[in-house]
Parts: sequence; C-alpha cells; structure tokens
Amino acid sequence: MKIFFKYFAVLIVAALGAGGVIYFDAHCPQKKAQQTQLINQAIENYMQNNKETFANLVLESEAFKNSSFQIKTNNESEQSKEEEKVAENNPNQIFLDHWDEMKNSEIAPYAGPKNAKVTVVEFFDFACGHCKALAPVLAQLIKNNPDVKFVFNPLFFMSEHSPYAAKASLAAFQKGKFVEVFEGIMTLPEMNEETINQILVDEELNVDGIKQMMEQKEIRRGIQDIDALSQVLGINGVPMLIINGEPFYGRSLDELQNKINSYK
Repeated sequence: MKIFFKYFAVLIVAALGAGGVIYFDAHCPQKKAQQTQLINQAIENYMQNNKETFANLVLESEAFKNSSFQIKTNNESEQSKEEEKVAENNPNQIFLDHWDEMKNSEIAPYAGPKNAKVTVVEFFDFACGHCKALAPVLAQLIKNNPDVKFVFNPLFFMSEHSPYAAKASLAAFQKGKFVEVFEGIMTLPEMNEETINQILVDEELNVDGIKQMMEQKEIRRGIQDIDALSQVLGINGVPMLIINGEPFYGRSLDELQNKINSYK
C-alpha cells in the first residue's frame, strides 16, 4: 500500500466520497502519515461499495504492477462464495482438504505400510474411556489388515496425565514400540506417570531415555502440531476416525472392517 501512495502525489478524494483534494507534503512526515491514514480509510470505505471499478483503475497503473497491494475483485468474491457453498453442502470437505497432511504426518505414529492404498487415521486421548474401548478393536484391525496404514494422533485435553502419555507414545514410536505402548496404556485402570512408566519398562524401554526424548523439540512441537490440526478439522470429540479422507463413526470390528474393505 505504501508503494501505491508513493507514486501518486495527489489523490482526488472527491471520487472516494471525501469531498476534497489532499496533497502530500514530502517535507512534513507527520502530516504525510496523518493524510495517508485518512486516505487509507477513505479507500477502504470506497472499496466496499466499488470494488471492481476501483480495482480496474488501480490495476492499470504501473506503480500498482510493481507493488504487493492486492484487491479482491467481484469474480474472486464470487469464487469464495462458491467455495463456502461447497463446504456447506459437503461438511466432510475439510477432511479431504487435509487428508494428505493426515495420512503422511511426519510426527504421528503409524502402523502398516507407509504408502498403503487404505489409511485409517485416529484422533484420541489416552484418558478417554471410549478410546480405551476402541483400542482392542484397532489392535485386531492392525493384525487383520497388514496392507492398511493406521495413523494415531494423540490429543491431551482430558487429563493432566494425557500430555505425558502422548509424548511417551511418540517417543516409543521412535523406538519401534508404539503399538505395544499404545495398547498397554489403554489397558491401565489408572493412568498416571508412574503407571505409564511401568508400561515402558514392560516393553523393555529405558524410562530415563524416553523422558529425554519426550523433551526434544520434535516431540514437544509434534503433539502441538497434532492438536492444531485437530482444531483446524473441527474435532471436538474423541475417538475420531477418518478412513481415506472420510469420517467414519462405526465402532465395531465388523463395521470398520467392512468400511476398510470398501476401499480395497
């Protein structure tokens, strides 16, 4: 915007509805800043009602062509409205838009082939009772479908111990023990740091080493990125399953297997 004003010494404010002419005074920076602020506001008001006319005039100037100032034309506005309309008609579009990000996550633990034809993504919290109930079903699906990729996104909003469990599971994944630790934590009658550590010991993982890994930037930032993605997707309840970009709310082994088979 600054570049635009730099190349125009006089702006006829009458065209913007301000009713006068304003001149820039190069020797008075304070006055120039005040005038620029007023003009910015006038242009903003004018653009709301005359976007296409104003855009066409400005786009013709050489100064504008060299600037970073952009105006949304009526055509672009119509396109945005159309995109909003599509989103309203297809509430699952947000999952499709972020599907590559989900199935190819660089931080989320996974089981199965990296580039499988079918991918099942779960958002869950280790403290969630429904997630605990679903865990053995997912474990069986993993065993029954070695050609399917299962991606796990641990969230951490249901318990004060959820963040510890989430980071421990990501560290266990780096040690090749995610599924075992995942299943172990999900069976705990009481989840806390001590009982989680015992699961790590049971899987022959060094607790101190896992704790050091949990504080690495990659893992600390990783669980924050997973949480941020869940917010973008509008996930406000767990467990949440997405299969090949489509949310799925079946929870039984047969329902999930049939859905997976439909994509094979």
